Amino acid sequence: MQTNHKRFSVIAGFVLLLILLAANALVTRRQVAVQVADQAWVVHTQQVLFELTQTELTVREAESGQRGFLYTGDPKYLSPYSRAIAEVGPNLDQLTRLTADNPERQKDLLELRTVADKKLAELAETVSLYRAGKMNDAKALVLTDEGRHYMGEIRRLVTKMEADENSLQSQRVATYQKSIRMTIASNYLASIVAAIGLLLLAYYIFREMNLREKYSLEIAKREEWYRVTLSSLGDGVIATDENGVVTFLNPIAEKLTGWTLDQAKGRTVQEAFPIFNEYTLQQVENPVGKVMQHGRVVGLANHTVLRHSNGNLTAIEDSAAPIYDDQKRLVGVVLVFRDATHERKSQEVLRKTEKLAAAARLAATFAHEINNPLEAVVNLIYIVKSLEGLPEVAIQPLEMAEHELERVSHITRQTLGFYRESTVRASVQLSVVIENVLKLYSNKLRAKNIQVERDLAECPPISGFTGELTQAVSNLISNAADAVADKGRIRVRLFPVQKPDCQWVGLVIEDDGPGIEPKLAERIFEPFFTTKTDVGTGLGLWVTKEIIKRHGGSIEIVPVAEAGSRGAAFSVQLPCSNLATEQSGDQTSFSKTTK
Repeated sequence: MQTNHKRFSVIAGFVLLLILLAANALVTRRQVAVQVADQAWVVHTQQVLFELTQTELTVREAESGQRGFLYTGDPKYLSPYSRAIAEVGPNLDQLTRLTADNPERQKDLLELRTVADKKLAELAETVSLYRAGKMNDAKALVLTDEGRHYMGEIRRLVTKMEADENSLQSQRVATYQKSIRMTIASNYLASIVAAIGLLLLAYYIFREMNLREKYSLEIAKREEWYRVTLSSLGDGVIATDENGVVTFLNPIAEKLTGWTLDQAKGRTVQEAFPIFNEYTLQQVENPVGKVMQHGRVVGLANHTVLRHSNGNLTAIEDSAAPIYDDQKRLVGVVLVFRDATHERKSQEVLRKTEKLAAAARLAATFAHEINNPLEAVVNLIYIVKSLEGLPEVAIQPLEMAEHELERVSHITRQTLGFYRESTVRASVQLSVVIENVLKLYSNKLRAKNIQVERDLAECPPISGFTGELTQAVSNLISNAADAVADKGRIRVRLFPVQKPDCQWVGLVIEDDGPGIEPKLAERIFEPFFTTKTDVGTGLGLWVTKEIIKRHGGSIEIVPVAEAGSRGAAFSVQLPCSNLATEQSGDQTSFSKTTK
């Protein structure tokens, strides 16, 4: 509204100036016309005076020619006379026409014409008498002073009319001068008013220019602020015009789409922001089109991926919102989106964790249910061994059966221990844990004729949970046993590691199996990821890593060149002191948290 008012003010100012200039042109034209008319009357008066003077001079010339002829008798003196006689009449006719609007002048001219005719008649009579030889009569006629009387009347009438015309000329000259002054004053006044109007308009225009420049600078600052703000956002931002053509990308959007701002500017949003269904890879409708159609905020459909300019797909979540101007007109759309890959992975990990917790509860249930019949079978074997007269050949199998049942019972107790671990840390000797695990898997190792090399140096104890550490070591040795072929080799090394904060214990378990491909090494600790085709759930290494992290340690895959073998090697480091064991305040065991 304010812009329209300013625009109307400028237009009104120019229109007013145009009206003023037009009025000045009309006034000037009228004044010039008056001035021309006044000047014409002045010229008219001068012409009347000229004709009066010419009439008097013509009569005088006629009189002079007549006298010269009378005195000398020479006909050549009659030339001025004859010419004067011929000119007096036209001069009087011209005066009559010039003064046709003046009755007083017409009356004087009539009298002048009468006197002039008498004077010319008197001249003609004397010339005629002289030519007839009556020179004395002609001189006598001259001496009568009749001609002088006529000439005096002519001079009187001419002088009277000249005086009137001079007076009239003075009035007309004064009127002409006045019209000149009026014209000049009108021009000056119009010029001054126009100059003032132009100055006011120039002031107004310059003021508006300064205000516009000021507003432009403020807008530029705001745009820069918005640009920096949008560029600093952690989400990708794409802005389009009302036709869906890209006008802005922030750095995150450039990174996710693969388009720079210069490359994307002027392209359609469908071209710069191609999105597809995550599972069918069918192109989905762009939310910008929906916003332009409905004029409201629109969210992106679930399971949508963005195709990078290099062809890679990225899971995204986004929303698009309309941009309105102060007239509530849609002038563009802003699209905000972010990389949802981590969230998708987190959701997948959460689902797998829930599956792991369910598996842990099921395993604990099985262990609990198996433990009761195991105790019954052990008791029955004990009773059978106590019978009198039992053959020696039966005692040895019964003892073997009792030993194996003891192993099964140990496994069930260990399973329950993993699920219901104590919340109190204990001092754990890793060498003892390793020997117990090797003893637990002794049959499996013997079945494949696997050679186990022990290099267990004396190390300080670790503050931790025995069941969890046993589970971690058990997962590593079990994986190594599954990886090697018959007559393979597993090497277990335990050694102290001195660090600035405290003393640590290092454990390396190597095998000479096929090893792990480098492209799979990054995913080897993910839950439910496994390289085994026939055995394994993909949880062992993930559980192992969580246990090691809970105890303040670290686990990693050692490159083959560093491992010194052709297979795989896992390196574990655990702190010996309580100062570095806990990374969180949670005192519950890992198995307990997955319950």
